[in-house]
This record gives sequence, structure tokens and C-alpha cells, in this order.
Amino acid sequence: MIVSGTRDAVLDGVQPVSIHGTILYDLAYTHLGEGQQRRARLGAESVYADPRPGDAVRVSYLMNVATAVERRG
Repeated sequence: MIVSGTRDAVLDGVQPVSIHGTILYDLAYTHLGEGQQRRARLGAESVYADPRPGDAVRVSYLMNVATAVERRG
């Protein structure tokens, strides 16, 4: 369990979703060194502009819940 902090990952899939005009992203990603794919739904304000599958990212966590994704590199 990741209480708080960041982990490096690679985006496997990105699906924008509009709910009542608010843009959210359904993200699938895999942490480096792990084989298990994880998923998160985050608001556009918590994700960098134009996320794409294959991007190297850093995922921020609080109480084992993804709270933000930023591009690495």
C-alpha cells in the first residue's frame, strides 16, 4: 500500500470522459518493475496536457489512491 508519495509508471491507455461537461481521464498504467496494470479516473486538472499511451509518467498517491499524474523526462 502506498500511503503517500509518487511512483514512476508508463501509461497503457487513456480514455477521456465527459460527465456533464467536466473532462475526466480514465487512465491505465503499469508501475516500472511491476506487471500488474492499475487504473485511475482523474480530473483534467490533475493530469498533464494531452496524455498518450506509452508516455513515461509519475503517479502521485495519497492513502493508496492516485491523485495526480505528471509526465517524466
